[in-house]
Amino acid sequence: MEERLRQLIGRNLKAAREAMGISQEDFAKKLGLSRATLSAIENGHSTLDSTKLIQASQTLGRPVSDFLLEEQEDMAFLYRAAERVVPDDGVRSKFRHFCESYRQIEEIVGVADNLLPPPGYTFIPHLQTKPNQFAVQVAESERERLGVGNLEPLPNIFKLLEANGVRIFVMKIPNPVLFGLSAFSKRYGPCVLVNAESTIERQIFTLAHEYGHLVMHRDRYRNLAPSEERDTDFEEMAHTFAGRFLVPAAGLREFVLKTIGKRRISLEDAVSCKHYFRTSLKVIAHRLLHCELISQADRKMLIDKADEYKKQEFAPLDAGKYLDDWQGVKRFDTLLRKAALSELISTSRLAELLGANLIETRSKVQDWRKEMTALAST
Repeated sequence: MEERLRQLIGRNLKAAREAMGISQEDFAKKLGLSRATLSAIENGHSTLDSTKLIQASQTLGRPVSDFLLEEQEDMAFLYRAAERVVPDDGVRSKFRHFCESYRQIEEIVGVADNLLPPPGYTFIPHLQTKPNQFAVQVAESERERLGVGNLEPLPNIFKLLEANGVRIFVMKIPNPVLFGLSAFSKRYGPCVLVNAESTIERQIFTLAHEYGHLVMHRDRYRNLAPSEERDTDFEEMAHTFAGRFLVPAAGLREFVLKTIGKRRISLEDAVSCKHYFRTSLKVIAHRLLHCELISQADRKMLIDKADEYKKQEFAPLDAGKYLDDWQGVKRFDTLLRKAALSELISTSRLAELLGANLIETRSKVQDWRKEMTALAST
């Protein structure tokens, strides 16, 4: 029995370490062990004492109970989607915690597997020689499948994708060039992390970009060590998908015909397109060019205007209004609230899933109860 427990802990510890992209040498240093000792522990030949086990759980962002599970499926990240930067251990740990918490609250409320994940469109490089054309076809297919067609702008993309099986987590990430990250597993489904520090236009594009990876490159999600190298073709495919998904060619041409006609498209006209399709000026500039509605020179003018604002967006969308529209019906929060008010979960367990302290969680539950009382009295 003791030998079996050693092997179980060692195997799970190794899997969690590799999933976080931490080398055996670095992890051994964090635990104050030699590499040889850690190797013996991971291979089930040596025991990890309780103090070191707690230290390991804190380092890896996992509860100790995870290391005692007979079977566990890990989240697989697509690191190369992260725009030339590697998310640090803290970001990956918080994202993993959200993915796991989302699944757990679904199981507690009894709605696990009620939402089917989006389909996968497998891209096979040696058979499909035009990756961007493939991305265009997938974007158009997904718009049709989601019932939005290829003329109208998308409704709120956060609400749309979450209602169709995508777990979305928005969090402030100090690194301004880390726009987002996605993960997938059969148990936890498709998950996307979006950097809250980005402009709302960038957040929308990031969500569409990562969604493109999730539907086109699902077989690329593996628990390999993160790398700063990028697969250019796959990144370009995700960019192409996002542009077509947000701004369909037929819809853009129809909008231009109805509101601009045949006259030359000005900066003000491009801004109108930008607000109609709820995207950035850069995305609109690229889409107008691809649809042969502007010249290369006009595209450059629009890009230059967008670049003048650096970290801000030219003629920005109302970020508060856009996100509030989603936050009010955010599925994860709705499930947490239901579990708490129905007393399906303890306050301490709720705090763990929220990643908050007990005092903050008690206050949140009290606010929920007050709201319900106020509603009942009206």
